[in-house]
Amino acid sequence: MGIRQLRTLIEIAETGSFQAAAEKLGLTHSAISMQIKSLEDELQTELFDRTRRPPDLNPTGIRLLGKAQEIINLYDSLSEAGSKAGDLSGLLRLGAIPSATSSFLPEVLARLGQGHPRLNVRLESGLSTELTRELIQGKLDCIIITEAQRLDEALKITKLREERLVVIAQKNSGNEKISRKKDGDIALLSQLPFVRFNHLTGVGRVIEQSLKNRGANLREAMELDSLEAIQRMVAKGLGAAIVPENSLEDRTNLLVRPFGKPSATRTVSLVEKHRGQRPDLTGLLATTLNDVLHS
Repeated sequence: MGIRQLRTLIEIAETGSFQAAAEKLGLTHSAISMQIKSLEDELQTELFDRTRRPPDLNPTGIRLLGKAQEIINLYDSLSEAGSKAGDLSGLLRLGAIPSATSSFLPEVLARLGQGHPRLNVRLESGLSTELTRELIQGKLDCIIITEAQRLDEALKITKLREERLVVIAQKNSGNEKISRKKDGDIALLSQLPFVRFNHLTGVGRVIEQSLKNRGANLREAMELDSLEAIQRMVAKGLGAAIVPENSLEDRTNLLVRPFGKPSATRTVSLVEKHRGQRPDLTGLLATTLNDVLHS
């Protein structure tokens, strides 16, 4: 049984088929099939239900998948044994929401690289719900997300910061006048088409609940996954939106007003398993995040 076979098994499970795994690994379909057949022969059991198309992992394969991931995690951390004192090494699999990757995370990763050149960070960007699922499945070591109301008890949460939510609209005299009214933030949102951030995301749920609490009746124009795209739409006069203030990169053509009094906020947190594979690396990340965000 080799590391390559176990990596192939994991890749098939993640991509959903032998063909997709072959394409991602740069191998032929037959090479992937041979690796899995060799693994099954060695274990003297079948790992896939081949009556399905594409084949699915059977109960034995699912049990092996968890063990395979543990073995790969340990294998990837072997380089730590040869590290100098204080120089951490190995692979940190990090997931982060897009707004983190475009704001504070580049500085964090740069500092990690300077202080620990043997450390390899593999970054995956995604929505909070998707990243949380991958963390629980063991595909990621830690994630930076908009904290959900309920998380698995096996997960440890470290609050990074509160981010104020703001209403944005195109900067012009008409919108300026509306924003000076009582509850000007809701007045802006009611007057213009609403450009919504994906309601399934953590911040999307915070926004939706806040609007419901205030009885807002909005004309929804579009729903997008990208905060950058939302800001560009709004700057072109296509509507108004609610976004985290820290996500604003260019305010030149934007009218920005707090959302609510006091302002509604979202919580950005670092989440990991209580018994994670690399507590040394996640601890280092948490310390560096704190330094960057509070310096």
